[in-house]
Amino acid sequence: MWIRRSLLAAAGTAYALLPLTAAAGAPAPVPVVPEPAVPDAVYPLVAYADPKLGGASQTFGAGVFDAGSGGLGAIGDDAVSSLRVGVGFRVLACDRTAAQSADAVDGLGSCRYFDAGWYDRIGGGLDDHISLLTVVAAKETGQGVTVYGEPALSGGKLRLGPGRYEASAGDLDRLDAVRSLAVADGHQAVLCDSDRTTAGTTATAGGNPGLCRVFGPGEHPSVGVGLDGTVSLIAVGGPAVTAADGPALAGAVQSFGPGVHQAAAGHLAPVGNDAISSLHVAAGHRVLACADDQAAPAALGECTLFGSGLHELAGTGLDNGVSLLAVSAGPSTGQVLTAYADGGLTGASGGFGPGMFAAADLGTVGNDAISSLRLAEGGRAVLCEHDETAPGEVGACHLFTAGDHASVGKALNDQTSLIFVAS
Repeated sequence: MWIRRSLLAAAGTAYALLPLTAAAGAPAPVPVVPEPAVPDAVYPLVAYADPKLGGASQTFGAGVFDAGSGGLGAIGDDAVSSLRVGVGFRVLACDRTAAQSADAVDGLGSCRYFDAGWYDRIGGGLDDHISLLTVVAAKETGQGVTVYGEPALSGGKLRLGPGRYEASAGDLDRLDAVRSLAVADGHQAVLCDSDRTTAGTTATAGGNPGLCRVFGPGEHPSVGVGLDGTVSLIAVGGPAVTAADGPALAGAVQSFGPGVHQAAAGHLAPVGNDAISSLHVAAGHRVLACADDQAAPAALGECTLFGSGLHELAGTGLDNGVSLLAVSAGPSTGQVLTAYADGGLTGASGGFGPGMFAAADLGTVGNDAISSLRLAEGGRAVLCEHDETAPGEVGACHLFTAGDHASVGKALNDQTSLIFVAS
């Protein structure tokens, strides 16, 4: 049997061809590939380096991911050839140009807009030319971006949280036009002059959104020539995780992208070590929050895995106790971490790129099987005893830094079911 699987094989989706008959002289039947429905994807987006969901891959949650700032680190700039988009999400894929206009508006080259489904080829001249991916779910309440009906942040205004906003859906009806905008810290916005064109489940290309530009944090007195008064699509990306020292994201606030963030390394400086009381996790992301990242060599205190949404820590053991945050949407290919089934870097092994790997993602090395590991230079990883399909405590967790680790320790030996990897 010939089988092609993606990283989402855990979701139970695969292609298969029927076996050839063994009868002597019988003609081989025509291979049949079941027509897939829109995938029940575990992750909002998986991007692949090869057509037909093959080659190197990287998983994304909601947000804007720019190759120039390392957002496509696992798969690479100008490398994406096929996509799998989860139910409830849309993806704007663009060829980012380095040129900027006189008013500092970042220009984008060709873009395509993709509905939920899988795409064996990107199409539209974007194969191996994608430098920016914007992953958006339905619109959320928030004030990450404010758009104005007149230049210089004047006229009527509309506040937008993370998500997608389309003129054809009536999302921009409160303004006659969009001519300027302000973008809050931790957010980005992509504006285009055309709405999407509905794409089929197995389409070869998505809709063409026309002229697009990306805007980072700050005030933008103009949307630039070509977009002034013609904006029909706004895609807003926010941070993967927002943490605050007060309830409901009040008080000192800090944003976090994918990776492992440690108080001991100064990564929690704005919000503070042992100070976090609330967390917001963007759609499609997960965050592992842990106490006491310096309690003992490599050992972490209580750890809890959180899914998307707002989480209040009051009344829990982590309230004013978080010292480490590990953030990811899901797995990617790579060799940042190599895990081994036996001690001393021996036995069955598997390589892992940046991201989160639950029990179903541990591949050849297997669940509850890891005994030793190697981390590439600059790599960090958190290994935990349990994975949770719903948010909850994950048992014993340890932090590992670059180098060879002949043992993962007694608590995790043959007990690891959850890994967060950062490069």
